[in-house]
Amino acid sequence: MTWLAWVTFGVALVLALVRIPAALRGQSQLMLWLFALLAGAVLLSIEGPYLAIDHFLGGFNLANLLLRFLLYGITLLLAVRIAQAFGARGAQRVLLGPWGLAALGVVGGATVCSFVLLDPGASSVGLHGEATDIWFTVYSTLGRVYPGFTGVVLLPCLFRAVRRAPHRMLRAAALLLAAGYTLLALTNTFTLLPPSAVPLMEAVNYSTLLLILSGLATIWIGGLVARRRAVTS
Repeated sequence: MTWLAWVTFGVALVLALVRIPAALRGQSQLMLWLFALLAGAVLLSIEGPYLAIDHFLGGFNLANLLLRFLLYGITLLLAVRIAQAFGARGAQRVLLGPWGLAALGVVGGATVCSFVLLDPGASSVGLHGEATDIWFTVYSTLGRVYPGFTGVVLLPCLFRAVRRAPHRMLRAAALLLAAGYTLLALTNTFTLLPPSAVPLMEAVNYSTLLLILSGLATIWIGGLVARRRAVTS
């Protein structure tokens, strides 16, 4: 599924580049960083770039640990931004409150511990060669727990927005995001799947990213349309 990874990387990179003019004016700088970090995370999931970066870091899969923490940060910032876009103050309080930050801290600490305890072996994207190691199972499962948590927090407000958002663009964005976060929550079942299901898991991962990116792009386009209508009216 390398082609899908490169497509996802391209979409994230383009979205980052088109945000540069607004960011230089001091507008929506958060979105520029989010798209740039997303592009970097997707790049680290592709074998060629991953191996090159990991070789620079020592060649023992430290790039995989870096990828995990990139994803934790990205999912938190994304969830907060989406909650803001749909006026979901309750979701923001959960994500940034004691319970949400405690969940992030616990998962982050456990991720580092499990990485230290597993045998990462030679540099290998996805660490597929260590799938029989119990600590690899713990490590890979933890990588999905916190992102899935943010999705569960957001889904109620997204489902409400699909039905009640005042504009069609917002309803479409909410639908795309709800589909993406539903897939994200379902990735927590990957631990139960056999190793032969790796292509399916990769397809779900990249489809999740594309849906979320498409939802964010739809919110941005909807904002542009609304501002232009306000100017011309």
